[in-house]
Amino acid sequence: MADAVQQREASLMIARQNAERSDQVKSAFLASMSHELRTPLNAVINFTKFVAKGDLGPVNQEQKETLDEVVSSAKHLLNLINDVLDMSKIESGSLNLFVADNVDLGAIIQQVITTGKSLIEDKPVKIDAQIDPNLPHIRGDRQRLVQILLNIMSNACKFTEQGTITVKAYPQQDDVVISIADTGPGIAPEDQPAVFEAFKQTVTGLRQGGGTGLGMPITKSLVEAHGGQLRLDSQLNQGATFTIILPVASSLLVPTLTTQRSLS
Repeated sequence: MADAVQQREASLMIARQNAERSDQVKSAFLASMSHELRTPLNAVINFTKFVAKGDLGPVNQEQKETLDEVVSSAKHLLNLINDVLDMSKIESGSLNLFVADNVDLGAIIQQVITTGKSLIEDKPVKIDAQIDPNLPHIRGDRQRLVQILLNIMSNACKFTEQGTITVKAYPQQDDVVISIADTGPGIAPEDQPAVFEAFKQTVTGLRQGGGTGLGMPITKSLVEAHGGQLRLDSQLNQGATFTIILPVASSLLVPTLTTQRSLS
């Protein structure tokens, strides 16, 4: 009996090790492929921009519009590749955070709001900003904080056809609370766990605009890497509210991600 138990435990351990090794190989492959794809794709984007601007000779309006579409599609593909690269780094524990002690979160929020306004300029949608003027600076990775807020704002803009996107930010004890609420289609409670799972799609079509389905899982991982929390409150046909709670001075003790101090 004891021998059978030991054999079963040994088999389970081997199976777990094989699964972990397989995950590591998959993540390494995705990271390598993503890196190799980004270099030529960036070249395509830059050269197409040069042609569209007329740097290599005159172009007419129709040609310029076609070239602009090429750039737009290439940028979309680059974003998808970046998502895959980020997710592979997160899964392998090799994503570095470049941490600064004095990140102006208020400036980042304003930057994201400006981007959001450009995404809804053709819709009957407005952005209502309620930002506390005394919002403290925080410790974190500025680029990743922009990515977190931009992912949530972009989703709100994509799925809100009319109404208001409300952005709130305020200090709360040792934290900063940021919420982005929209008047879009909302997400049914039974679908909400899938929002934060890689490659998942909700019944209400959270990925109807295209994409890898990695934006929100990456966002959640980055928030947690900052020692924070990401919450979703929504009902079908009643909009959605994503709330981010970030510590002002996070210790960044997150075992699943590697952190690195910036030199600035």
